[in-house]
Amino acid sequence: MQVMNRIEAYIQRIVLNQSPYTNVIGLARSFIALGTLLTLLFNGTEIFINMIDDLPVNPVFTSPIGKFNFFLLFGIKQVLIMKYIAIIVLIGIISGVYPQVTCLFHWWISFSFITFSSAIDGGDQIASILTFLLIPICLTDRRKNHWHIQIAAKQPINLIAIFFVWLIRLQMAVIYFHAAVGKFNVTEWSNGTGLYYWLYNSFFRMPQWVEPLMYPIIVNSYGIILLTYGVLVFELLLFLGLTIPSKYRIYLLILGIMFHFFIIIFLGIFTFFFSMTAGLILYLYPTYKPINIKTFKQLLLMKAPT
Repeated sequence: MQVMNRIEAYIQRIVLNQSPYTNVIGLARSFIALGTLLTLLFNGTEIFINMIDDLPVNPVFTSPIGKFNFFLLFGIKQVLIMKYIAIIVLIGIISGVYPQVTCLFHWWISFSFITFSSAIDGGDQIASILTFLLIPICLTDRRKNHWHIQIAAKQPINLIAIFFVWLIRLQMAVIYFHAAVGKFNVTEWSNGTGLYYWLYNSFFRMPQWVEPLMYPIIVNSYGIILLTYGVLVFELLLFLGLTIPSKYRIYLLILGIMFHFFIIIFLGIFTFFFSMTAGLILYLYPTYKPINIKTFKQLLLMKAPT
């Protein structure tokens, strides 16, 4: 009985004092939306639609589910119009207005994009997952704008949002666990040369201006092994993020963002950076502590927010 009372008291303390309705959720949502927005802005529809003999390769165009795809609501000939509408909606999401409504459109666009486009990466898939898990949080959010720093009134309904915040955290942990452990059975990663093949991959290879800087390290057996195993170790460390004391998670958050930023530089996967940065914020930053100028300075200095 005493144990149950302690558990109940602990839950009540979390529900009343750790409301996640802050601009932290807004920052994460905006990062996800920005990734998709940039993809739509800087790529033509011919990039999204893979055609062979004037016919779309992706089966969603002719399947019954295609009728509910955001980009195909009015048929394949109107994809460009729907692309512009999606851009407007994503800008609205970034502005933060009425998260209770825009969260549904955000997931719809994200999910429609990965089932409709022939040019997606892991970031688009993660965006679809995160926007789906954010729906219950946004639906229970009473703010008119997700950038408002003021925390919503303390209420039992906070438990729903807190539950899904932790669900997102578990999802992020699983992503990093799979990212590391999934490479163990790959010969190139197990022998320490996996990063070499990624950096010289015909599709994802590093840009020419970076190659002179990296070449001396890559061709050195110790250098490439250290880099390759370093990636695996860091991904495992990110997987264990929730097991370390909360005051140290800020270091892991900054390093994780830097890690994914370097992936942009070396592999050019832009959407992946924005989705993973959003996920890292929700994963390692206390969502009940609003971000302001003071906390932003603390983040830059790699200090735990107060």
